[in-house]
Amino acid sequence: MNAFRLSLIGLLVAAPLCVVEPAEPLLPSEGVGVDITQPAGKVLREGGWELQIWYRAKGSRSEGQHGVLLHDGKTIKGTTVGAELDTALGKMKYYGTAPGVPWNPSGWHFADKGLIKPSTFCP
Repeated sequence: MNAFRLSLIGLLVAAPLCVVEPAEPLLPSEGVGVDITQPAGKVLREGGWELQIWYRAKGSRSEGQHGVLLHDGKTIKGTTVGAELDTALGKMKYYGTAPGVPWNPSGWHFADKGLIKPSTFCP
């Protein structure tokens, strides 16, 4: 029993010394946890605007989304987190490249988070 306690104490003492490197995005600055070389999970189009959406942990409670916004076929690069843009799709917001937590949006998406629907939503 003492050996067991000592091994547990050893783990508790050594645990703070362990350093975990943060996961790198599949494609730097293009959305953590999504591979945009694959087809988008959903595409919304209206009046020359296109929002391509990829899913992280699709179908789970931790599902998140990464959006790429295009106008007339050209990618709109986001530079400032929180920047908003009026489009034919509605008001879009740039959420940045790192979502903070997996279920938050990244990239471009609707400014009104109530309009961001899960992958299971079919209008």
